[in-house]
Amino acid sequence: STYILYQFFNTCGFQNHRYFIPNRNVEPYGIQDSLVNFVKEGNYHLVITVDNGIASFEGVEKLNQIGCETLITDHHLIQPDKIPNAYTIVNPHLPSSTYPYKMLAGVGVVLMLIRYLGRELEYDITPDYYFWTAVGSIADRVPMTEVNRIIVRYAFQHWQELKYSTFEFLIPYYGPIETYSDIYELIQYLVRLLSNGREENGENAALRFLLETNGEKEKLFYHLDSLKNQSETELAKVYNFLDTLTTGFEGSAFIYFDDEGIVPYHLLGAAASYIAGKFGVPTLIMKLHNSEIVCEGRCNEGFNLVEAFTFCKEHLKQYGGHAKAAGFSLEPEKYDSFLECFHQYLDENCPEPVTNLKIEPDAVVSLEELNEQNWLSLELLLPYGQDHPEPCFLIKDTTLMGLQSKFQVDINSFNFPDNIKGDVLVSWISPRVLKVLSFTETSSIA
Repeated sequence: STYILYQFFNTCGFQNHRYFIPNRNVEPYGIQDSLVNFVKEGNYHLVITVDNGIASFEGVEKLNQIGCETLITDHHLIQPDKIPNAYTIVNPHLPSSTYPYKMLAGVGVVLMLIRYLGRELEYDITPDYYFWTAVGSIADRVPMTEVNRIIVRYAFQHWQELKYSTFEFLIPYYGPIETYSDIYELIQYLVRLLSNGREENGENAALRFLLETNGEKEKLFYHLDSLKNQSETELAKVYNFLDTLTTGFEGSAFIYFDDEGIVPYHLLGAAASYIAGKFGVPTLIMKLHNSEIVCEGRCNEGFNLVEAFTFCKEHLKQYGGHAKAAGFSLEPEKYDSFLECFHQYLDENCPEPVTNLKIEPDAVVSLEELNEQNWLSLELLLPYGQDHPEPCFLIKDTTLMGLQSKFQVDINSFNFPDNIKGDVLVSWISPRVLKVLSFTETSSIA
């Protein structure tokens, strides 16, 4: 979000704009004192927030007090009784908004602002902006439907028109891009790469990498790649810990306070997503951070975290987010009263946990039908995401040896003996790679 807006101002000839990306590994969400101090020291008169700010009532008041106006661009749900006193707010969830699609990512909202400014300034919005909006939308895990899907497909279709130096730099390291699947995989790689690099004083190595045009770009790339590898290793350890922690878990919700310091602050959301996805129940992961308790919550259909936190708002310092992904902070002395309130809400509103969810195949196919021509046809369904999942296919009465004769097979954790025939549900990862999702034995081979 920051990159496309900052780059838009660059290419329009503006010179007095600066960026400030809070270090979310340290600071909570929203407008914090670090930004207010940065604005005051720089004598800035306008702040444009991207992907945050709608829950920052106090932060906007502090900016107003030092003579700085605020333009909020955000996509998180509104708290109608506490809308910030900003100069203006761009958010499809505003009660007064007539924009028909409410599920834009934060970067999608910024793109709409840029499109408007482009029309006013008679400046063309190039496909590069749509590509980086696609990256941000996939990173934000918004539904891949309607406008979000159109944006990503537009980025696919105009790949050859991308001009910025980042693309020229990446190809020798990443490899050739020939199909829509290649573009989609590149976007997923960029999501993992650019989610790192947060620094002090509003700086960000990922943003500098995108903006850099000289020899420093290579150094920043290797730095980010190293951080990516460290983060993925750290995340794997957290998942292993959660698997052990939840052994034998049964319940309608999962609430965990990390008093042992196992889950890093910046991975609270990933940890909550993992548990919510694994057990299908509302999940809260909390820990003490900077003298206050912070939480990330995740859930599936049938539960609304923002409504739950609104029900308990008298106990919270700050909260916000989406129905299925939200967070809050609270004072430690209010922890017990919050839990009591949240459990009361659960008793009245919690859906039954999803158990033994059976994955239904999208099609029954033969091995011969999983060919290159059909793979290219399958690319018409890209991109996958929330409300538009990746398809799965049922191959009937086959063996592991039969699959391995044509594909590299990820059998996951399934027991798949060589001498057993069965019906296999698979995800078609790439032209020559299958991932087994389930296996049902049909017969033994004599």
